[in-house]
Amino acid sequence: MTDDLAPEARGRVERLLSLARTRDRYADYDVAAAEERLRDRLAARARRAAPAVLVAWSGAWTEPAPGAPDADRAWWDLTVMSLAVLRAPDAPHDLDRFIRDRSADRTGARVFACLLHLADRGDGARFWWQFAAGAGDGTAEYCLFLDHSCRGEYQDAAFWCGQLTRHGFAPDRVWGDRAAVSAAVPRLPAPAAVHIHEHLDPDLGAIPLPEPPLVQDLRDLAAAAS
Repeated sequence: MTDDLAPEARGRVERLLSLARTRDRYADYDVAAAEERLRDRLAARARRAAPAVLVAWSGAWTEPAPGAPDADRAWWDLTVMSLAVLRAPDAPHDLDRFIRDRSADRTGARVFACLLHLADRGDGARFWWQFAAGAGDGTAEYCLFLDHSCRGEYQDAAFWCGQLTRHGFAPDRVWGDRAAVSAAVPRLPAPAAVHIHEHLDPDLGAIPLPEPPLVQDLRDLAAAAS
C-alpha cells in the first residue's frame, strides 16, 4: 500500500479511533513515578531471556481484573498473543484485505498491529489496536490492556479492563489455553521493515501502513517458524 489514506478511509480511521480514545485522566499524574516505572520496565526487558526462549510465564493468561497486573507478565502475554494472531490460518488473508480495503478492516488492523509489536514499533501497534478496538475487536482491546499494563500506564489499563469486562472477553475462550498457545507459536523473526512505510497525516501524525509484499512476508515468516 503505497498511496496515502483515501479521504473515506481517513474519516473511518478517525471515527473508530474516537471510539477507542481514553479520557485525559492525568491532571494530577506523578510524572517522576511514571518515569521510574518506565526505567524499571526497560531494565527488566533488557534482562529477559534470549530470543530463542519465548515463554517466561507458563500459567494462564493475565486476566482483565481490577488491580495493577504484573508488567513483565503482561509483556510476555502480549508477545504470545501477537504470535498467536499472526499464526492464525486467516492472518495473511486478513492483512491482504486490510491493504485492499485501504486500512478499513478491523481484523486486518489487529494483525498489522501485532506485526508492528513484534517489529518493536509500539506506537504504531497501539494506533492500529485502537482502531480495531474502536470497531469492536475484543482481542485488540485485550492487547491494549496488556500494552498499557507492561508500560506501567495503569489508569489506561484499567479503562481497557473495564471494556473487556463489559464485553465479557475471556482470552482462553477466544484463543485457548495459554500454555498450549505458547507451545504452538514459536517466536517469529521481525517482519521486513522495508514493507512498512509511514504516512504523515496532518491531524493524526505518523501512521505506519503496510505495503502489499508484507502479506507474503507474513506467509514466509509463518512457514519458517513451522
